[in-house]
Amino acid sequence: MRSLKNDESLPLCRKSLLNVFMKKFVFTLVLLCAISAKGQSSSSDFVYTGAEVCLAEHTFSCRHLGKLQGVEKQSYQGMDIWKDYIVSCQNTGYVTIYKTDGNAFSKEGKSFKLASFHQNNHCNVVSFSRTFYDKKDVFPLLYVSQCQRGRINGRKDVIYVERIANDLKSSELVQTIYFKDVHQLFGYALQWVVDTDRNYLYGYGNTVDNTNPLNRHRIVKFRIPALDESTDGLVTLTEDDLLENYLIEDTYAAPFNPIGQGLFIRNGQLFMPTGVGNDEHPSILYVWNLDTRSMQNVIDLRKATFGELEDCACYRGELFIQAQGDLFKLSFQR
Repeated sequence: MRSLKNDESLPLCRKSLLNVFMKKFVFTLVLLCAISAKGQSSSSDFVYTGAEVCLAEHTFSCRHLGKLQGVEKQSYQGMDIWKDYIVSCQNTGYVTIYKTDGNAFSKEGKSFKLASFHQNNHCNVVSFSRTFYDKKDVFPLLYVSQCQRGRINGRKDVIYVERIANDLKSSELVQTIYFKDVHQLFGYALQWVVDTDRNYLYGYGNTVDNTNPLNRHRIVKFRIPALDESTDGLVTLTEDDLLENYLIEDTYAAPFNPIGQGLFIRNGQLFMPTGVGNDEHPSILYVWNLDTRSMQNVIDLRKATFGELEDCACYRGELFIQAQGDLFKLSFQR
């Protein structure tokens, strides 16, 4: 909390003491009103527990940046940021691109359909890689997590690798990555996310489903397949390709059964925004340490945000969270 300090040091005579006191009293009331009004603005400070998120204090501010302007009647899902561009995806594969300076954002052109557009493509998580299809491309390749129980071409749990056109009006499907889950390691659906710092592909998901008391949460790790490893545009991964395979519950004993939403990796930390903004499914940001396989943070976002949280990304050291129709910015205090 900020403390209010009086810098006045002039000597006071007893006759003017009462007048000075009244002036200070009125001035304090004005300050309190201003502080109260500020507390009602779109940016507020909050305290969280657990390890610090690479910063010095356990506080962060959250600002509501505004409403998203995508396709009506399609839910908002995956989102990532490349330079000053926000790429926001919606269910079935609609894409809307925005330009941002960190404090506001504006829509660039019209929304368009991904090449992988399909009624069973949920686009639950999207991740930019650091690989460019062509050195002249504006964006690196975008990895789109299908994350839907329904199958496409007989497959589920796939990730689509899309090349966004430089005119921001279309995309090209350059690869489909499929995990052949023979032993049913995952239940409802598998989410994918790219670790751009270390060039790995991670998968995360339920072992059964959210309503089953036996449900657990699995994390797997793969090397990212190169484009020339595809056969007719398809790469099939099996358990033989696994670099890591474990359950969060192997080392984390606290109650943990959130509805899986977005994923983002930075500095060995897996950020998982969860919740739909109500008491039954509260909005929580989980930060899982991939190196130590431990829960680094459990950050309560119930007062900081509203609505269903979907996906997140980093922009200039701050965490942007895409919710159901809204965009938030979390700034962790230094």
